[in-house]
Amino acid sequence: MGWVTLALRKTELKRVHASYQLEDLQISREKRKMARQYHAEQIRVENDKNSQTREIQDSYTSNKQSIYDQMSELRQAAKDAGESSSDYEYNGQTLSDLQNQLDELKENYSNETNEATTYWEDELAMIEEESNDTETTLDQQQVEIETLMENVSQEMQSVSEAISSEIQNSTIKLS
Repeated sequence: MGWVTLALRKTELKRVHASYQLEDLQISREKRKMARQYHAEQIRVENDKNSQTREIQDSYTSNKQSIYDQMSELRQAAKDAGESSSDYEYNGQTLSDLQNQLDELKENYSNETNEATTYWEDELAMIEEESNDTETTLDQQQVEIETLMENVSQEMQSVSEAISSEIQNSTIKLS
């Protein structure tokens, strides 16, 4: 009757093995879900970054064009007055004032673009770090479950061999 007990043990081991397989499958699904979620977050951050840098660039382009228009008006007014445009004052501004404004605008544009880019790159780095941490945790869980499954498989093999041995030993031998 020992083989009956062993057969029950084997049935229980099969149930435990199936349970571990289910957990392994759930972890794999969770990993795929998290990968999709983090990818979507990365796309959102990239879009926000592009939107913000586009706004900065549009503002810069508009302001730059305004200064160029003022420079053109100043040059034309100086030409009409028959004077040198570098010394001529038009609407309270000289060409050097406008050039200084343009230089300041370029510097501000560069600073704003760098700040925005740095901010969004930091956001992407945080998303990637969180993704890696989550993936590492899930990988560790998966390795643990796979180890447990392997142990259960080995025990099932041992129990199967023991059942075969018990059945062979319990057969009635007619001599």
